[in-house]
Amino acid sequence: MSFASVIVENALRIAEENKAKKVKSLTVVVGELLLINPDQLEFCFNVASHGTILENSKLNIEVAKADISCVNCGKKYDEVVYLCDECGGFVSVKGGKEMILSKIEIEN
Repeated sequence: MSFASVIVENALRIAEENKAKKVKSLTVVVGELLLINPDQLEFCFNVASHGTILENSKLNIEVAKADISCVNCGKKYDEVVYLCDECGGFVSVKGGKEMILSKIEIEN
């Protein structure tokens, strides 16, 4: 619920700054490593936005993949690993941990 609450708080602040009467839709980018279930996030968003100008707005959720690769040989991975299975080196993880409110469509 806390992720949804943060989205609602930030969207309300932005809407207020832009003198919005209604928020039609929001787009949120969520890193895959946060392990957030999009259906649960949408449900919690609907609960948290009840009674606000966000109520009944469409929440679009985009999942951002992490860039995981070995620091020694450069082998790329699609899932989280701790050591490279090619050379035994450590892996570097870039991205995949973000939560970004990337777009808000408002009605004035």
